[in-house]
Amino acid sequence: MTQEQQTILMFKSLIASLPEETQAKVKQAENAIRQLLTDYPDGEAVIALGLVGAELQCDGLEHVNK
Repeated sequence: MTQEQQTILMFKSLIASLPEETQAKVKQAENAIRQLLTDYPDGEAVIALGLVGAELQCDGLEHVNK
């Protein structure tokens, strides 16, 4: 199993450990992100997600919500 596959399993396990209501919200957010990827098939959404991910690593939600 690759490290990437292990990461996916880790997130799936985390989600499964959450209350059902929270799991549903995570699924809604996941679907919204997947829709963005569909709406911007030339890579714009991937770039935007990369930016948000980098901001989360640096400053957490403080910088992302600005």
